[in-house]
Amino acid sequence: MTMLKLSRLIGIIAGAVLAVATPVLAAPMAFVTSSFTGDVSVIDTTTKEKVATIPVGGSPFGVAVHPAGSHVYVANWGDDTVSVISTATNSVVRTIPVGDGPFGVAVHPAGTHVYVANQLADTVSVIDTATGTAAPTPIGVGSRPVGVVVNPAGTRLYVVNQWSFTVSVIDTTSNTLVDTVGVGGMPVGIAVAPNGSRVYVTNASAHRVSVIDTATNTVVTTVAVGSSPFGIAVHPSGSHVYVGNGSGTVSVIDAATNTVVASPFAASGLLGVGVTPSGTHVYAASEDANAVFVLATSTNTVTDRIEVDSGPAAFGIFIASHAVCETEALEAALAACQGELATSMTRISQLEAENATLASDYARLSNQQGGLVRALVSVLFGDRPDAAVTEAVRDATGAELAVARGAAPQDPRLRQAQRAFDTGQASMLAQDWTGAMSSFRNVYTLTRQIQAEVSVRGRKMGR
Repeated sequence: MTMLKLSRLIGIIAGAVLAVATPVLAAPMAFVTSSFTGDVSVIDTTTKEKVATIPVGGSPFGVAVHPAGSHVYVANWGDDTVSVISTATNSVVRTIPVGDGPFGVAVHPAGTHVYVANQLADTVSVIDTATGTAAPTPIGVGSRPVGVVVNPAGTRLYVVNQWSFTVSVIDTTSNTLVDTVGVGGMPVGIAVAPNGSRVYVTNASAHRVSVIDTATNTVVTTVAVGSSPFGIAVHPSGSHVYVGNGSGTVSVIDAATNTVVASPFAASGLLGVGVTPSGTHVYAASEDANAVFVLATSTNTVTDRIEVDSGPAAFGIFIASHAVCETEALEAALAACQGELATSMTRISQLEAENATLASDYARLSNQQGGLVRALVSVLFGDRPDAAVTEAVRDATGAELAVARGAAPQDPRLRQAQRAFDTGQASMLAQDWTGAMSSFRNVYTLTRQIQAEVSVRGRKMGR
């Protein structure tokens, strides 16, 4: 954008700000991450139409809206950052480095802090929203943390540990672990009741939802739902809980009786689930259909389908809790435009430096690890699997996955490879060595394909 155009745009927006005599409330928006395309789709929940697309980082997955509705925080699993979106301008205003493999994200009810589950580092990063920086020492939790949620009082943070089959309970004042709650197999999603008395956890491999009493930090019951439950959300009244199942249904749980009262079908591969502030509609993102499905809570039926970009996840609280004042939005847009030029130039310089670093890291990793890892895997995959052999293969394929992630962080096949790796690890916990070897073989095949394609592209660019 030229300085002349920028000046005109600032003038136009300034005039619009002055022209709005009476503040008008805009509709709550839904912010849906698309993990394959690296962006966020913005959906108007009144018209049920996609109104904007915001580029963010690599493989965005988790998302959380600030309680004031002013900002949206997106966890970019592929490049270990959190993108901060201004809802006034629908643009990224800050990018914050966090731990390895950020997955789930949650905002403190007071809006003071953001909590990010670093799946590949077994930690939670704590971001100060005033400074936009993460604390130097993250919180250690269980193995492979994914879902996170803060209770309405803001006193407790609950973290789902996928491989530990637990939920870590964190004191938000001291950022220390105060309890650990055992749940079902391969837990993923988490949600808290509006009164804070219950926490609900989806268990993907157990096909159930664990219900935790927050007064005692114990599981008081489990509810059988659909196959491979993932995302979960609670109605604003606390009356019902909604679960997105990989098999394509949305399980509707009566919170008073902990029973499933409806299971409408939307589409396979349901991930994130959210409820509008009014409680009238549920939004469920389908990774397989590349769409968001809207359900009416009065009838528990699908009423709308909204097309979005590839690989929608919407994992977390992705619908604004209330509308944003248009006057405030325009004022914020004016401020954002004034700094747009300087921010863009800085970002270009950062991207050039990051690209150079990635190329260097890939060359180094390939030279140091590539030959050794390929030799090890080729030998071990032919052996009769046992604990020692399977562990060696896991480590070898993990190294290959790291090389592929460094070479092509936004390649959609990385998600498939990571899932296969997680499945292999789960099989190891069950001492199913043959099953684990099969999963790791899939990881190896995918990562070698990615590395080979990167190598071919590199040679072509060198010509």
